Amino acid sequence: MEYLMTYGWAILIIAIVLGVLFSIGFFNAINFAPRAPPGACQVFRPSGQGTASFINLEGTCQGELPQYVFHSGGEGDYIVVPGSNSISNLLNIQNNLTITAWVYLSGSPYHDIMDKEGQYGMKIDYNNQPHSCYPSNFVGLCLEWDTINDWVGPGYAIPNATFDKWIFLGVSIAYDPLTGNSIKQWFANGQEIGNSIVSGNLAYANSIFAIGAISPGYTGYGEAEWFNGSIANVQIYNASLSSDEVQVLYREGIGGAPVNLRKIVAWYPLNGNANDYSGNDNNGVPTNVIYTNNWWSSYTPP
Repeated sequence: MEYLMTYGWAILIIAIVLGVLFSIGFFNAINFAPRAPPGACQVFRPSGQGTASFINLEGTCQGELPQYVFHSGGEGDYIVVPGSNSISNLLNIQNNLTITAWVYLSGSPYHDIMDKEGQYGMKIDYNNQPHSCYPSNFVGLCLEWDTINDWVGPGYAIPNATFDKWIFLGVSIAYDPLTGNSIKQWFANGQEIGNSIVSGNLAYANSIFAIGAISPGYTGYGEAEWFNGSIANVQIYNASLSSDEVQVLYREGIGGAPVNLRKIVAWYPLNGNANDYSGNDNNGVPTNVIYTNNWWSSYTPP
């Protein structure tokens, strides 16, 4: 008893300090995980842009966490890729497409993750707005996958998704020349959450695209559709990735490298810059963008 009376206050202070440190995630192993600097991993194309001969990865590509992620306050913070003509040309080769990204939502009901001027775009809606979301009685976050041949098509509910939480999202489309139809798929955290069949292909045109906003110059909705939150590791393929490949990307985590190097068209880790590390040099131009290094407390590795 005398010991407790003498040292009890010190023990209490230590307990309080430890409790505070635990509550802010100080003892979370992710705080001490290695951080990859900007450009640590990239695709090397020895035969030049758009080629696949002897293509390989160079640098630190073991899925280390990035030092930074793209952050938008929800109005006027975005990245434009003015050189996306070459992206369109590469996509036209196959008429197939896959987009994946890690996203963190901070608020606001509408989130344009990536958009290409009335041709295709991946975004998140809330509470079934503005388009339909399946199931019809769902109230929550919904992944919308717009394409030129299905511009007001459905979205699908993102299971267990909330604000202030990192989510891995993906969309793909595969054109079947025998039927003249395309198969669209929606993915969340490595799992397919919806699919549909639409007529025709994407018919890509040469135009700019944006990350974190609707593509500048497109006035289809008359609104900016800013993204409010953070985005990391945007990957664009000229192929419809299989469900297994999407699952691998998710398991690699927020710092994962592309899974299909021969089909990667553009890769934006957004780790401190808007550069394209696919070897095709379609670098982005940021506007009012912040690259924050205070992002990992809300991230749980797969």
